[in-house]
Amino acid sequence: MKKKTKWILWSITGLLLLLLIIQLYYSYVMKDTWNEESMAIQAAKQYGELVSSEKTYKSVWGENNNYWVVTGKDADHQDRMVWVKFTDDNVPVEADDAVHSILLKTGLSEAQMLAQIHQEMPDAVIKRLLPGMYEGEYAWQLQYENHDQRGYRFYRFQDGNAIGDDIILPN
Repeated sequence: MKKKTKWILWSITGLLLLLLIIQLYYSYVMKDTWNEESMAIQAAKQYGELVSSEKTYKSVWGENNNYWVVTGKDADHQDRMVWVKFTDDNVPVEADDAVHSILLKTGLSEAQMLAQIHQEMPDAVIKRLLPGMYEGEYAWQLQYENHDQRGYRFYRFQDGNAIGDDIILPN
């Protein structure tokens, strides 16, 4: 083999080995999160009346407020949102009130919430919107940036009303 061909083969082999190492590292780092997500989906299907899952969200806000929220369809093909409470050890809480399932039509969907936010704060840049729990209520958690001000706002899931005051982050 020519010297140039050997270098090309060794370079390709090295690149493939590097990509394999990156993939293995990523899998190692994400393993716990993927296990939590899997446990949340399983609990939502077992106790939250879900037949299929579509999206999952992780919401942690304060102590003893660790939730995975799973959206999907129930046996009647209706959209549902299921809150699954987790312990600080990242396992589902085993209690009667640890899983809460709501028909999506009884509250505001993500699209409805986004439309309401754009109407209330037309200049705001939405960084993240996810369902969670805030002050004992099922809520939408908004992270936003508005006129060089960053903050959080919480909206009640059932009616979209704001819960408390905005939490403004320091610059």
